[in-house]
Amino acid sequence: MSLVKYNYRQIVDDIIGNANIVGKVCLDATCGRGNDSLKLLDKIGIKGFLYACDIQEEAINSTMELLKSKGYENFKLFNKSHTEVFDYIKEPISLIIYNLGYLPKSDKKVVTEADSTILSIERGLNSISKDGIIIVVSYLGHEGSFEERAALEKFLSQLEQKEYMVEKREFFNQQNNPPIVYLIGVRK
Repeated sequence: MSLVKYNYRQIVDDIIGNANIVGKVCLDATCGRGNDSLKLLDKIGIKGFLYACDIQEEAINSTMELLKSKGYENFKLFNKSHTEVFDYIKEPISLIIYNLGYLPKSDKKVVTEADSTILSIERGLNSISKDGIIIVVSYLGHEGSFEERAALEKFLSQLEQKEYMVEKREFFNQQNNPPIVYLIGVRK
C-alpha cells in the first residue's frame, strides 16, 4: 500500500478503512449515487447505522437502489438539505462525509453552496462524537465552486485548535483543479 495516494478516492477510502466506526452511526451528508454510503455501511456493519441525505430525489433513489441491492437495511435516507438532516439524528455521529459540487451525470446547475455547506458543517461539529471525523471533498469547476472553497477554507482555518484538528490534503502537481480533501478531527 502506497503512503502517497494517487487520487482523492484513495484518501477517502483510506480514512474510512482506518476509522473506528464499526457498529457506530455515520452520515453521508451528500449521498449522490451512494458510493460513499455503501463504503460506510460495509465498514460499520450490521450493528451500525447510516444516515444519508441529498436534496435531489434522483440521488436518493440511486442510493436506495444501490444499498438495497447489497442487502443493507440499517440506513435511513432523507430527501433534504444537509443543513436540515441534523434535525432528525439524535445520537452522536462518528463520521460525516461531504462531497461538494453536483450530482454526477445530472444537472450541473444544482450544486452545493458556501453558506449552506458551512452551516451544515457547523451543525455536524455539534453532532459529532468525541474522536469523530468529518471528511469534506471539495471539487472545482462548477458555478460557485471557487467561492465555496474559499469560504470553506476561511471557516476551517478559524476552528479552535484545542477542539479540532484540521488537515488539508491536495494533489500539488496535478492539472485540472483536482479535488481537495479536508479532514476535521474532533478532540472535544
